[in-house]
Order: sequence, then structure tokens, then C-alpha cells
Amino acid sequence: MSMANKRFLVVDLGLFTENAVRLARDAAEVFYYTIHEDPFPEPFQAKIGEGLEGIERVWHWGQYIDKVDGIFIPDTMFADFTEWLKSHDYPVAGAGASEKLELDRYFGRKVQGKNGLPVQDTNKVKGVTALRKFTEENSDYYVKIDAFRGLEETFCYKDVKDAEQTIDTIASKLGPYKEETVFILEEKLDGGVEPGIDFITFDDELVYPTMIGYESKSVGIIERVYKDESELPDAAQWAYEGFAPEFKKNKTRFFASLEFLIGKDKLPYVIDPTVRLAAPGVAAIQTELFENYSEVVYGLCRGEMVKPIIKHKYAVAAAMESSAAEKNWVNISFPKEMRQWVKFRMAVKHKNDYYAVPGMDSLGTIIAFGNTIDEALKTVKERSEQVEGKRLSVSILDLEKVVDKIEEGRKYGIDF
Repeated sequence: MSMANKRFLVVDLGLFTENAVRLARDAAEVFYYTIHEDPFPEPFQAKIGEGLEGIERVWHWGQYIDKVDGIFIPDTMFADFTEWLKSHDYPVAGAGASEKLELDRYFGRKVQGKNGLPVQDTNKVKGVTALRKFTEENSDYYVKIDAFRGLEETFCYKDVKDAEQTIDTIASKLGPYKEETVFILEEKLDGGVEPGIDFITFDDELVYPTMIGYESKSVGIIERVYKDESELPDAAQWAYEGFAPEFKKNKTRFFASLEFLIGKDKLPYVIDPTVRLAAPGVAAIQTELFENYSEVVYGLCRGEMVKPIIKHKYAVAAAMESSAAEKNWVNISFPKEMRQWVKFRMAVKHKNDYYAVPGMDSLGTIIAFGNTIDEALKTVKERSEQVEGKRLSVSILDLEKVVDKIEEGRKYGIDF
């Protein structure tokens, strides 16, 4: 299927510029829009994607939805928009209504239990007073907040004293709304490993080939490809089936991931459903590992299943981090022939130089493939040594430690 005469509109929050760039490699035109509206705007959000290869940064999305062959919405927070487009027969690919599985954590847990998945002890409390009381009475729980991840990332506490300072910070941020915010508290499960299945769902059908990966936050991820159902570990299949009815109900045809904890009982306790492209590693890997990436996306937009063409068994994404990027522009340099393997997040290209846009320390990833894990790790290490930037770090040694998780996972039935 030729994409040479196809046009795409990518509606994003700024984290998936590379997915637009990959579409532009095959398509006639790709229009890229990120939300930048603000009463006191700064020239950061409105610049994301500017100058990157093949994409046209646009100010508004409205004038393009009738001019394109596919509308690609890689992130959450666009459920109503996506469903409106679907209801008006626009060719759109996005999580849509199923993003509720990620953004409403208690709802997601109820779906798991209803569909036969094991569920860790999960509680919902309203307000910081109730949260403090829970921490006084219960130890070793994760505290999670629906939707507003910018308020505070998920954290685990040992006892009330361990939780006190973080709760104080949250209360200060919330101000008059501190007693109205809902918190989800999930039991910390001991032992085991935490793989994730990274897939495309087409209604309630799992599209093959698919992948399982082991991730280390701010370090990177190692993925393995599974050609068909006979190769996929039972626990991963079970985890998917626990959400498939919801995908079918919402006619979800999109990318998603399910991270789960599995131990000696070999039961998959889903920790985090991610109903969108998974960033930064998985989404970056998919752009190049799928040789027909643009055709796959176009098919999802048009309601047609196009299976990924994948020739490698393993893939690695090493995270690029820089504390300097939280408040400053960071120039990232590398040999031009490596461009295909250096995947940015919030970035621009200005006068042939690449810059991370101020706002976050996660700059993107460096990716590599192989037919063995060692081959992929060796290649990503060689590539990472050629990438430079202010305070830029790539933790290859920590990424290599992920292999230990892979070995342990085999004990629990995760063939990797």
C-alpha cells in the first residue's frame, strides 16, 4: 500500500513528534498540531515539532480535518474529540473512550475484576485528610492520582511518616481543593517481575506480531517480538483478555500497553494500563521496528487491520536524560546518518541543529534492534556514545541490568 499520496493530521500534546516524522517519511504531507493555547503563552509549546523532517507545524487543527486521509491522536486527553470524529465518519485513530481505563484508575481495576483478572487490594479515598488517615492505618501502599499526573507522580510509602512530606506537598498544591481530590491506594505486591505487553488492539482482537518489554524508568526498555499466539506467554494473553471486552465495547482500534506484576503464582496483576502510545521507549521503537508503520497507522484510521511487518526479534530503547532541559533549550548533536535511530520527544530543528524544548528532563531515546539481546544492546551502546548534549546522560550500564529481570521472568513463565 503506497502512502505517497496520503495526508495525515497528528493532534498531540507534544510528546510524539517522532511518530509524525515517521509518517512524513512515507506520506505526501503531515500536519502536526499541539495544544499551545494559554492566557499568557510562552514560545515553547507552540514550537514543538517545528523544523522536524517532513512535518508542517500548524497553529489550528480545524482547517485540516477535512483535508487529510488520516487523523492520528497518539496521546490521552482527547477522548471526546476522538469519539466525535468517529461519530462523524472522520478517518481517526486514537484511544477514544478507552482512555478511561488509564485515567480513571479505580474504574480500570473494576474492569479487571469483572473480566476475571486478579486484582490487588485497591481503595479510593477523597481528600488529604482521608489520605492521611489511610496511611496511618495501612502501610506499603502506592498512592496514585487520576489524570493529573503533573500534580504528583505515583509514590509508594512504607508508613505514615514516610508519606507525610509528600502529602503535605500535594495539599499545598491543591489549596482549596485538597479535600475534594480523589486518591487511589493500591497494595504493594512483593516479589516477582514487572513486564508489559505492548500491542495494537483491533476491537477485542490482539494484533500480531506483538511485543513484551521490561522497562526501567529513566533508563530504557528491552522488547521482544512475539509472532503469534502460540509464542505469547499465557500471562500476557490473560492480561490482554481482561481488557478486551472494554476495547470491543468502545470499538478501540489503537496502540496500548499493559504493565503487570507476576510472581511465583504466575498470576498477572495489571499495575498500569496505558491506552495510548507508550512513551518514551515503546513508541519510538515501533516507528522503525514496524517496517510498514505508516500503513499500520493509516489502516487504524480507516478501520482496517494492517498487521505490522517486523524482521527483528529484539529491540532496545535507551533513555536520553538531561536536568538542564527542565528550564533551558538543550542542543543535541550526533552524526547525521544516525538520525533514524535518535528519537526525540519535545523537540525542534532550527538551522540544522536539534533542540529539546524546555519543560522536561526526558529528551527521548536512542533505539537499536537485533536478533539477540546482546546484539541490540551492543548497537545501542555504540550509538549512544555518538550523541552529545548539555548534561545529557544515557544509562547503558543500568539498561544492561534489565537483563537480570528478563532472566528472573523466565522463572515465572515469561519466555523472552
